[in-house]
Amino acid sequence: MKAIPKSLLIHTVNMYKNENKDKWGKGEENLDTVISLVRFEPSSKIVRTVNNAEIQLSATLIYDCRNSRPKNIQFGLDDIITFNGEKHRIQLIEPLYDGNKLHHIEIGLVKQV
Repeated sequence: MKAIPKSLLIHTVNMYKNENKDKWGKGEENLDTVISLVRFEPSSKIVRTVNNAEIQLSATLIYDCRNSRPKNIQFGLDDIITFNGEKHRIQLIEPLYDGNKLHHIEIGLVKQV
């Protein structure tokens, strides 16, 4: 399967790692990296958490394993993605394969208030 064309990967986002979490899950947000050549799409998909709670996603971030930069980035649950001045928390990380090889990653985001 071909890589997602760069002409479709028109967005750039910032990712903040959520570090030094306390017992309530709050922590410091430290700028980890700028991610370019990704696709940021609005979403209304409903997903279930490990606690069986339903959550409605506000957006999906598509990271292509061949064209997105930087390569081999590690996404983590509860990391923060900012796009157009709005903060979104990573709720779901879904790797999608092309045969035996990772093709792209779809990241489900929930809007932070």
